[in-house]
Amino acid sequence: MGETMAEKDLYDEFETISNQLNNLNDRLESLKEQLSKSLEEKEELEMENHNLRKHLEKLGYEDKDYGANGLSTSRLNLEKLYRKGFHVCQQFYGSHRKEDEECVFCYGVIYGNHEKKSKK
Repeated sequence: MGETMAEKDLYDEFETISNQLNNLNDRLESLKEQLSKSLEEKEELEMENHNLRKHLEKLGYEDKDYGANGLSTSRLNLEKLYRKGFHVCQQFYGSHRKEDEECVFCYGVIYGNHEKKSKK
């Protein structure tokens, strides 16, 4: 029983698509690893930044670079990006907010304790 030409073509197409899927999966795994490393580095930098700020506070330095609403320049920049329609939270950073949906994660990053203090 020999294969017909149509069966061979179908098998070849199946093999081609299977190889493409395997290549795509390899690329996705590589991107996932890169993303994980970036998020780890981000977390480490945030912790280091927090510790440095605490150390500066102990030495008597204060961050006097605050805007009218009590946000630092970096948080004002995040707020500006958010208002332009981008996520600034760790979960979705850089992706577009669909139909200007609100994101509690982004609010936490931008306003942190500032918003909570104003509600008391």
